[in-house]
Amino acid sequence: MQRLKTETRSHHERTEGVVRLMDAHLTPGDYQRQLEDFYGLYLPLEARLAGPLSALGQALALESRWKTPLLEADLRALGHDTASLARLPRASALPDLPGLAEALGCAYVLEGSTLGGQLILRHLTRHFGDGARVGDFAFFRAYGDQVGPMWRAFGDVVTQASERAASDTFDAAVVQGARDTFDAFAAWLMRENSDVPARL
Repeated sequence: MQRLKTETRSHHERTEGVVRLMDAHLTPGDYQRQLEDFYGLYLPLEARLAGPLSALGQALALESRWKTPLLEADLRALGHDTASLARLPRASALPDLPGLAEALGCAYVLEGSTLGGQLILRHLTRHFGDGARVGDFAFFRAYGDQVGPMWRAFGDVVTQASERAASDTFDAAVVQGARDTFDAFAAWLMRENSDVPARL
């Protein structure tokens, strides 16, 4: 886990730089657009992750880790329905996840975002206050008071998988999966929006 943190730092920082949720001038519309962008990436990415991670499903408590339902709940609270969710653009340039190692690297990014999400949650709660019609931030609340334990449990699974593989090739592939996922996030969030359909 320490190697992952160290060797993905520049990719992580680049991605953080294109997320605007901590902006002091964030509007409810900006917040909604950011969630729509997240949904467009998480939906196909989690679908791609499901297969490679299935072997560790029980150890990971995998079904409880999917974030797409949380994003969908937030977007419905902001006015989306099933039809409008289906029309949202979805990322096609996803990280290549040929095996378990790369999938664990990808999951490292998604799970790590629940930690940063706690900072964002505090900011959004203060920024919008009680009167704003922005929902209850289900995506950023993630696991609630279990964010820390869920992160540590994920780290244990990654460490055990690395120990079983006992191969630097495996560990390097985990790191590459994480780097590729950070890069996919950054590219998706920075993409040209000229062809994006009108939003609600």
